[in-house]
Amino acid sequence: MTNYADIQAALTRGWNTWDTRSVLTQVLLPDALGLSLGLKEYYRGTSLRAAQIGRRTEGAETVTLGRHAYDGRYTETTVTWAGITIRVQTAHADGDLVVLVTPTANQPKSALLTIGAGYLWNRPGSVTRDGDRITAEGPGGTVRVFCTAPHVDDPYTDIDGPYLAMELTGAVGISTGRARDLPEIAELVGRASAELGTAGGDPLAQHREIVRDAISWNTIYEPAQSRVLTTVSRLWNVGKRGGYALFCWDAFFNALLAAVSSKELAYVNTVEMLRALTPEGFVPNVEQGTGRRTYDGSQPPVGSLVVRELYRRFGDRWFLEETFEPLLSWNRWWWRARRDGDLLCAGSTYFDPEYPSPQDIPRIHQHFGATCETGWDGHPVFDDVPFDQAKSLLAAHDVGMSSLYAADCEALADLADLLGDRQAAAELRERHASVVAAMESLWDEQGGIYRSRRTDIGLFTERLSAMSFYPLLAGVGSAERIRRMVSGHLMADDGFGGEWLLPTSPRGEQVHVGEGSYWAGRAWPPVNFLVYLGLLRAGERPAAAWLAEGSSRLVLKEWNELRHVHENYSSSHGGACDKPNSEPFQTWGALLSLIVLMERGEVDFFEKGGAA
Repeated sequence: MTNYADIQAALTRGWNTWDTRSVLTQVLLPDALGLSLGLKEYYRGTSLRAAQIGRRTEGAETVTLGRHAYDGRYTETTVTWAGITIRVQTAHADGDLVVLVTPTANQPKSALLTIGAGYLWNRPGSVTRDGDRITAEGPGGTVRVFCTAPHVDDPYTDIDGPYLAMELTGAVGISTGRARDLPEIAELVGRASAELGTAGGDPLAQHREIVRDAISWNTIYEPAQSRVLTTVSRLWNVGKRGGYALFCWDAFFNALLAAVSSKELAYVNTVEMLRALTPEGFVPNVEQGTGRRTYDGSQPPVGSLVVRELYRRFGDRWFLEETFEPLLSWNRWWWRARRDGDLLCAGSTYFDPEYPSPQDIPRIHQHFGATCETGWDGHPVFDDVPFDQAKSLLAAHDVGMSSLYAADCEALADLADLLGDRQAAAELRERHASVVAAMESLWDEQGGIYRSRRTDIGLFTERLSAMSFYPLLAGVGSAERIRRMVSGHLMADDGFGGEWLLPTSPRGEQVHVGEGSYWAGRAWPPVNFLVYLGLLRAGERPAAAWLAEGSSRLVLKEWNELRHVHENYSSSHGGACDKPNSEPFQTWGALLSLIVLMERGEVDFFEKGGAA
C-alpha cells in the first residue's frame, strides 16, 4: 500500500468491535451490519442493551476487557450485571463470525441472551427474522445469523427491530454464514484463542498484551467520516463528545503504541489527528463528534517525534510527505502565537465557538484553558502564574513546553532533511538553537534543576513538576547539571522517587496541595514516557532502568488485580480506581508498558534516546 486511502479501505473490513457504544457489539464493515448482544433479566424485568467499561452509575454493569487481536480475529470480555455474569468470546471463521457466550452466574429464572441485528449509522440494508435465524440483506450481500439454542419469543424484550433470544441455562453459540453447533463454535473460538496466545504470569508478555489490548479495544469506526481511528477511551466518546473524541498528544502516543504491531493503525492515528488542523495552522487540543474543536489552543508538540520514529521503523516516504506540511505549520504556529522572547508560554486564544459547548466555558481565553495546552490541565505548578489577558498567555516561560518545542524543531528538521527541504531544515534548526540557548535562563542553580520562570516578575515559579526533566529530551543540560537533577530530585525520596513512579509534583510539595489535586498526587504515563526518553538521550542508563522498573510495577498492579490500564495512578499507593475520573481502560496507560518493552529490547523505538 502506497497511500492513505488504501490503508483506510483495508482497515474498514471484517468483523470487529467497531461500535464505541458497546463492547458487546460486533460490526461487519464496510456494510455496517451490527450484531448487538444484550441481557434481559426477570427479577426486575430490566434489560442491558449496551455494555461499557467505566460506567459508575448505580446498577451499572461491570466489564472486564480480555484479550483482543488488532484485527478482531479473537476477542473476549466478561460482563456482570444484575447478578448475571457472562463470558463472551468471538472469533473469525473464513469471513464469518462465531460467538461463544458462557454464563458463570445467573438468577433463579434464567436470563435471556438477546442478539439484535441491524444496519448501523443509517447504512442501507434490511433485516428479517424467520424462526431461529436472522437474514440481513445489504450492499455486500446476504448474511445469515444462527444460534445454537431455540429462540424464545418474548415480546417485552427491550429491542428495536428483529432479534433472537436464548435462555442462558448453559453455554450458547452464535454464528454467521451457516448454522454451526456448539462444539464447532467452541472449537473455533478455542483455536483462535490459542493462536493469539496468553501472557500467563510472564511480566514481559503481560506488557505486550497491555499495549495490544489498550489499542485494540479503543479502536473504533467513526461513521461521520467513514474512518477507523483509535480514541483514548470508548466511554469518553459518547455523551457530551458526540460519538468520538481525538485528543492531540494522546493521538500521537496512540500511533506509537499501535506501531508495536500494526503499521496501518499507527498511520491512521497520526494522519487523522493532523487532518484536524485549524485554519490558524495548529493541531487542536481536541476534535469531537459534536463538531467542537478547541480553536483556543493546542497540546504538547510530540507529533514530529512520533512521525520520525514511524518513518525510521517503516520507511514509507508517502507517509513522510503526508505529515510534514501540517507538522511544519503547527511548529510555525507555536513560534508565532506562543513565543515570548525565545521561549514558549502556554496560552488560550479567544474565539467565538461555532458550536457552543459547556466544555469551553471554563477554558477559552482563561487560565485553565492555558494550562490545558500543556497537557497538565490545572496542575498546581501553575497556581502562582497569572494569565496575561493582553497576550493570551500564562505569564511564565514554560520549561515543559519550551523543551518539547525544541525537540519538535529538531525532529522536524530531520524530516526536512529526508525530504530534501533545505530551507525548512535551516529554519527549524535556527529556532531549535534559539530555544536551547534561551533555556539557560531556566536553570535554577540554587535548586539544581530547570524550572519555569515568571515573565512578569522574573522569578522562578513557586512549585516544581516533573516537566523539569523534559529539557533532557531536548538535549539541554550539561552532564553535571543532569547528574544533580537525577540524584537530587528525580530519584530522591522527598523528590520524585519512591515506590510508585513518577509523581508529577515532588513528594515534599504534595503536603501542600494534597491528594485532592487530580494531578499533583498522581503518576501519569505520558510523563513517565517523556522523562524516560530524556534519560535515554542523556545517557543516564541506570536512572532509565530505575524508571522502567517503577513503571512496570505501577501498571502491573491494577492489571493483575482488575485488568485495568488507567489514565493515571496514585503515586501514594499505586492504585487508580480511587479517582472516579481516572479511566480504567485508557490507551496511554500502556505507555508504561511501552517503556518496559523498550528497556528490555523488545521494541527499538528511540534507540538513540530520542535524537536523530
